[in-house]
Amino acid sequence: MFIRKMTALFSLFLLLIDVGTVFGTEYTSNVQSLILEDFEMSEEDPSSPKRFWKVVPNVFGRYNNRENGKSLQKIAWVKAWPEAYFGNEGSFFYGTEDSEKQKSRYTDVSGHCLALNIKFNRQGYNYVEVYPVEKKDDDKYVIQPITFKGKVRQFDFWVWGANFDYFMEVVLTDYRGAEHRLNVGSIRHVGWKNFSVNIPNSIPQSVDYVPSLKALSFTKIVIWTNPNEKVSGADIYIDHIKYLSDVFEEIYDGYQLGRPDYVKKIWKDGVNVDVTVDNMP
Repeated sequence: MFIRKMTALFSLFLLLIDVGTVFGTEYTSNVQSLILEDFEMSEEDPSSPKRFWKVVPNVFGRYNNRENGKSLQKIAWVKAWPEAYFGNEGSFFYGTEDSEKQKSRYTDVSGHCLALNIKFNRQGYNYVEVYPVEKKDDDKYVIQPITFKGKVRQFDFWVWGANFDYFMEVVLTDYRGAEHRLNVGSIRHVGWKNFSVNIPNSIPQSVDYVPSLKALSFTKIVIWTNPNEKVSGADIYIDHIKYLSDVFEEIYDGYQLGRPDYVKKIWKDGVNVDVTVDNMP
């Protein structure tokens, strides 16, 4: 009996050591809050946004319910922001009270937001997709997902609602090109509301090989209508998409060779010589 008790206690002791080892493991991280999109105007051209967005409806959001029909949707960049976050002046201040005159200390500033007016020809599960787009040198626009930095844990943004029974999704794309639809939730509310979405562990953001980081991309926002809700026209405003991300970079001898941009540069600047050998076996 004594031996059995001692054996049981010893087994419990080993289990506690193992659990302590697991829970005592230290993981190095550098979690930062970063801005993905603030919907502000370009510094070079104040009449143009820094990034363009395009709203694309389903067929019932077009004239005559045709695929090639003109869209019924409207999009604009307007001077509005959530005062609960930015205050009356559109600035969220980080710093002590006696340094408020240092404008450079304002890290979150909002002067504009994205404004949408969505409508459809009939009720149902209608939707609009809102894409980030990029202007090319030939003045043409193409869909251009926004790449996150680091391993994303969570993102949040503000939505102004007018109490329409609509709901929202966000679509992310991983390094394999697979899309992941994340539910934001109902936007049936009045005024500005902050929405936060956690990134599931099932979405891959790294591999075992160098470079191990495989960044996610923000592909589009999707707004759906519920079948019994009116669709004659609803104003929706979106502002300040931020995210929490682990941007820790492991430093080791030669870590630069694990950076794709650095590797691209040194290969471009390198001496590339591929000789022909006549007496190859």
